[in-house]
Amino acid sequence: MRYAYLSLMLLALVGCSSRTPEPDLAREAEADLEARQFKPLSGPLSSLVEDSTFEGVSTQVHPLLGHTAPDFTLKDSDDQRRSLSDFYKKGPVILVFYYGYTCNHCVSQLFGLSKDIEKFRELGAEVIAISPDETKRTRERYDTYGAFAFPVLSDPENKVAEAYGAYNRKADEPTHATFVLDRKGKLLWAYRGEEPFTNNRSLLVEVFQSERKKK
Repeated sequence: MRYAYLSLMLLALVGCSSRTPEPDLAREAEADLEARQFKPLSGPLSSLVEDSTFEGVSTQVHPLLGHTAPDFTLKDSDDQRRSLSDFYKKGPVILVFYYGYTCNHCVSQLFGLSKDIEKFRELGAEVIAISPDETKRTRERYDTYGAFAFPVLSDPENKVAEAYGAYNRKADEPTHATFVLDRKGKLLWAYRGEEPFTNNRSLLVEVFQSERKKK
């Protein structure tokens, strides 16, 4: 019996040691940004947004384009309820839908936005990210990898993502989506695709132009 017990213990130890370690999502996200040749925005804000030679990425066609974006209220990582309208009343909004903190190339987009957050804030803009992750999971990821420089909201049933065309319920299929909203909540620019959008300068220019129009 003793030998049988020791054999079982040995097998258990071998099993534990052979488990595949969890990937370092932060390191993988940084590697993904590097592969995309992402570089944080640098230089004066005026040189980034008023350069007539810069060719930004044009908006895609989207059913919500030119309309007031659907309002919503979701919980952030501290379980505080946050409404979209509260954000855009203070300034333009960059709204990002991502798959969750298990997808390294999704997370790479958020890493990139965190690196450029001060440029957006110079224009009074806020970044909001939304995923189906529960708030507890987001906090756990923050404990492991650090928090982002902007709110991350929980949409566990993908209802908000569906309203923005970032989730196909019939196919149970999400898609990457990024939007620019002005101070009145109008959706000015849209992107949906298989890859996350990491051209932050294009987003910055869209925000700048929306702010210039209101003056």
